[in-house]
Amino acid sequence: MKIDVVIAVKNQTAKLLEHLIKEGLPYFDSLGIAYDVILCSDHSDEPSQKALEEGMHKMPLQVKLLPYEDIAGKGHGVGKGILAAQGDYVLFMDADFATDLHTLDKILPEINKYDCFIASRHSKGSEITTKQTFIRRITSWGARTIVKNKFHLKGIHDTQCGFKLFKRDIAHEMVKHQIIPGFAFDVEYLYFLQLNGYAIKEIPARWRDDPSSTVGNPLKTSIKFYQDLCKIKKNKKNYLLDEKTKAALPSNAK
Repeated sequence: MKIDVVIAVKNQTAKLLEHLIKEGLPYFDSLGIAYDVILCSDHSDEPSQKALEEGMHKMPLQVKLLPYEDIAGKGHGVGKGILAAQGDYVLFMDADFATDLHTLDKILPEINKYDCFIASRHSKGSEITTKQTFIRRITSWGARTIVKNKFHLKGIHDTQCGFKLFKRDIAHEMVKHQIIPGFAFDVEYLYFLQLNGYAIKEIPARWRDDPSSTVGNPLKTSIKFYQDLCKIKKNKKNYLLDEKTKAALPSNAK
């Protein structure tokens, strides 16, 4: 079994490299399974991109940096990384390592039972060790409420936690149908999976906020998020797979 770990990063080079060296690589090595780490830094500024390219010289061969493109959006970066993945499973996680890596410990024993696993900060058993600012908590609550009422995703309490694992083949098909390059891409992925009957398991996670991580102007970001949710809903019929395509993608859906 092999897992490819996708990390989309923008202008957080020093932090990402530190997290990889101190936390990420030792943890993944300890699992005793094959893995690659796939980095996408599209739309980073020139100094950050150069620093990342230089930092790659100190990384082991299983850490790979995708060719740079000046294309904005976390959703774009994650999608690009997923399409580059060649392992049996693909996990994407945030560059700030906000979600405890040991969330994967809970996933591995059941990895063959579901098509997708998502970490959650809001399900029973989860723990937030460092809270977001008041404004970001209100914004997050508003986003969860809108998503819940608009999409009715069953059994999912947290669409936006940046730690999700998919079967590789299903993930590739999912990204081929992706139209959202911004933050709402998580909702798009989960909507695609549920519409096509794939089995999703939510895992309570230990999570910490990184105060230095920003999403720009909260109001502007919220408006864009809502606009993208409307695009996703309008695109519903284009997410539905035909029977031939589904048959070619073995699923654990019951």
